[in-house]
Amino acid sequence: MGFISEAIGTVLGFIMWLMYLLTHNYAIAIILFTLITKILLFPLSVKQQKSSAAMAAFQPKLEKLKKQYANNQQKLQEEQMKLYSEEGINPMSSCLPLFIQFPILYGIFDVVYRPITHILRFGKDIISRAQEITRNILESSGGVPSYFEHRPEIYIVKEIQKNPGAFSGMNNQEFVDAVVNFNNKLFGVVDLGDIPTLHPEVWNAAAVILVMIPIMSGLIQIIMTIYSQIRSKKMNPDAPSMAGMNIMFYIMPLFSVWIAFRYPAGIGFYWTMSSFFSLIQSVILYKVYTPEYVAALVEKDNQKRKKKNRPNMYQRMLDEMAAQQGQTTGGNSSSGKIATSGVNKEESPEIKISKAKQKEYERMLIREARRRQAEKYGDEFIDDDDDD
Repeated sequence: MGFISEAIGTVLGFIMWLMYLLTHNYAIAIILFTLITKILLFPLSVKQQKSSAAMAAFQPKLEKLKKQYANNQQKLQEEQMKLYSEEGINPMSSCLPLFIQFPILYGIFDVVYRPITHILRFGKDIISRAQEITRNILESSGGVPSYFEHRPEIYIVKEIQKNPGAFSGMNNQEFVDAVVNFNNKLFGVVDLGDIPTLHPEVWNAAAVILVMIPIMSGLIQIIMTIYSQIRSKKMNPDAPSMAGMNIMFYIMPLFSVWIAFRYPAGIGFYWTMSSFFSLIQSVILYKVYTPEYVAALVEKDNQKRKKKNRPNMYQRMLDEMAAQQGQTTGGNSSSGKIATSGVNKEESPEIKISKAKQKEYERMLIREARRRQAEKYGDEFIDDDDDD
């Protein structure tokens, strides 16, 4: 993922550089950067909240279908697809903001690992010379750390700020002065390039704050998880318990704590601030997107779609299958044709077919989708079309 993180890091690093120019404080720059990303992603978060609330209100209908077709999975899939389409709900839309967060996190890794490149804006040649001097210093003082090759700029900053005179041989005082004056301290004491540990050499203020960064990251996420579950239960009291998903909700905060203890504190600090802003955002959105408000929005969207005469997802799939069937039969079928959304029924009355025939096409569509899914993952395809 090196190339991807560097590519994203270049963009995010430019924003971070602007924030540092504004504040001259790396920690505050991270806070402002996190706030900006949250603002930019806010429309997606609104869409996610709207979709989640709509799904909560929609859940009883799904549960009714599951009970009705408990012994016929193929029929259940058909009816679920039809219901999603009729209600205008995309079950995957709530996942989009989460997918976007991961590339941002990869970019943040690159920015934190390379502060001289992204924040101080020096080139590779100067950094390479400083890296060689830093390696020599580390070798003479006990050995080169295992992470040095992956995070050389963090070690360069530490050594220059500790002993700037050791880098006089570079003949670039501007570079040395810039690194010495680089304010990468949280609360003036915690180096955001340090890695939190439960076994510091000395338990001083910096060590305590370093340990608290991962803990706060996980704690805020747990609070947000509990709050979201309470709000979801209020919006949909009849929703079934999802024990498996609940476990995942609590595993993710623990995972973030584990990550924050393994990487420089700047990563954990960003994660902490991101979780904090997300919690505030969730409180606001839950206040706005009440079940009544969401129901009104969904109905409004459905009315817009109907006015534009736009075929829904289910109808488009039927149209596509009808076109494929027409190609197979040479464009002529003795039993009739499927009515497509783009054809004027008054001009072509012969395209209407019976409900039984339409059901047959619908099941054919589901069978084909299941067959392709089985081929994709190497599973055995079992045709249970005769179960009903």
